[in-house]
Amino acid sequence: DEIVILLGTGMRISELYGLTKSDVDFQKGVVRIERQLTRTRNCEYYIENPKTESGFRQIPMSAEVQRAFHNVIRSRKSPKVEVIVGGHTGFLFLDKDGKPKVAGHMEHAMKRIVDNYNKSHTDKLVVTPHVLRHTFCTEMAQAGMPVKELQYLMGHADANTTMNTYTHMSFEAAKQALHKRMPSSHKTQESQEYQESQESLKSQHSPKSSESQQSSEPHYMAESGASSIPAISHHISGLA
Repeated sequence: DEIVILLGTGMRISELYGLTKSDVDFQKGVVRIERQLTRTRNCEYYIENPKTESGFRQIPMSAEVQRAFHNVIRSRKSPKVEVIVGGHTGFLFLDKDGKPKVAGHMEHAMKRIVDNYNKSHTDKLVVTPHVLRHTFCTEMAQAGMPVKELQYLMGHADANTTMNTYTHMSFEAAKQALHKRMPSSHKTQESQEYQESQESLKSQHSPKSSESQQSSEPHYMAESGASSIPAISHHISGLA
């Protein structure tokens, strides 16, 4: 359910795990993003505001996302003690010990999913949780959503960050599709040219904010493109 929600909303993982039941409005069909939940190495929880003022937003929920939230709320077990962080309690996503989840939980869960997938498939995946957010951005852009509306949903302060995210993922998908069809004798040269093109893209789109820096970091996806990520959904289980 968490992966379905991330793929269907584009929210950051820390925003997802900062949600409480009151943030999900089924009547209006939106989820409100107002905070991020994080944890220190000493296992101390704390609340952060979204990365920018633009991070405060309401994201419309598709029917699939609403079903996923219903599943989460229905299956959530009340812990012996509800953790209070920064005046907020009742976090939707809990681990097996009844404590709020943080980004590390998703990273470990994604690693298990990808490892299980790679054991039985020749098209090896290298997928990080942040790719889910980038995939949402790419799919909305390819569906024709105007940049300003997509910028709002992503919570980007700068529309250039939104376009940089889309450009990176689209270029990566096109490169990998071409690579699969290219004769092996040309792949070495193609790989070198790809590296040069990546350097060119980075110089053209230098990051302008902390969010831009995060978006410019390398993220990987399946060779068949963004659409391959939902294909491994049947491997998703036990995300605690």
